[in-house]
Amino acid sequence: MYINRLLLLVSGVVLIFFPAIESWMVSSEIAWYRPYQLWLLVVVAAYWNQRTRYPDEL
Repeated sequence: MYINRLLLLVSGVVLIFFPAIESWMVSSEIAWYRPYQLWLLVVVAAYWNQRTRYPDEL
């Protein structure tokens, strides 16, 4: 199974900076939709990562 290097790098960076990201998301002076923007970014990144895969590729 091939693991995309960019995806692995981003996952590592997120794990390292998770405490800072979490405090940024739950701080009191933010807009209510900030967590949804973060999830939208995750969905778009996953789509962009998988858009070039062929149906017969496993």
